[in-house]
Amino acid sequence: MITMKSPAPTLRPAFLCGILCIALLMVAPAGAFTADSLNITVATNGDATASFSFTLDGVIENAIPLSMLQDQLVKGLATSSDPPQVLSFDRSEAILLLKNFAVTKSVPTGTEYQTAPMDFKNAQIALQNSAVSTVISADFSPKIITVTFPDGYSTQLTDSSVLPGLKHTVIDPAKAKAAPTINASSLGAIWISSSPENVRVYIDGTYAGESPGTFSGIVPGEHQVMLEADGFVSLTQTVMVNTGETTMLSEALDYAAAPTNKANAPGAGAVIAVLALAGYGTTVRRRK
Repeated sequence: MITMKSPAPTLRPAFLCGILCIALLMVAPAGAFTADSLNITVATNGDATASFSFTLDGVIENAIPLSMLQDQLVKGLATSSDPPQVLSFDRSEAILLLKNFAVTKSVPTGTEYQTAPMDFKNAQIALQNSAVSTVISADFSPKIITVTFPDGYSTQLTDSSVLPGLKHTVIDPAKAKAAPTINASSLGAIWISSSPENVRVYIDGTYAGESPGTFSGIVPGEHQVMLEADGFVSLTQTVMVNTGETTMLSEALDYAAAPTNKANAPGAGAVIAVLALAGYGTTVRRRK
């Protein structure tokens, strides 16, 4: 009797390609979320409309649920007890209504607006703690942040993981005319340069802008100046401002210690692998 041996099974190219893709998903993020810009326009009542533009790419771009991205953005942009209202949302831009974004107060020269701070790390931490952290990398910090007040005055920040609280007064011509004038020559200024550039500058706890630059209209006397930048140790200096003079301040910030990497949420890559292999097994069974 002649016994016929079945030929040894061979791996199909499609199967090998599938295994390679699964391996890549398990060891490296397959999708990336990058925040491009955030433009916030403040209304006269203190509410604001935010336009958040972002780029989503990677091999699973169309597989990431929009609802998940929307949830993380809402967490990251929350500034009050009222969560942001999503007006529109797609895979490149989100338009949100921020209720009570700024507190308004009547002052002798007009209306003062004090905006709420934002910390974009909140959204990033929420994503890192989710089940998809192993397959999605994300940077929720916008490259450019612009806040525009009702009178058209705007403040811009670059590559910042936080939007500090901003204070701005919209001048009412009638009030300003009746208000007592301040002699500018009785005030002073501080010129600040730093390494790196574009660090956030706070004077007496209030955000003043980015370095390098001259910050004028400062009452003479001692003032606390804090310099802050992502990835660096914050620095605080006491600066004396004299009448009619500009005080010079030049500082270099030290690098912050690298954060300890925490273990990614377990199972996300494995889940994708199991699902892919299960799909392959189903296909094989159908062919038999």
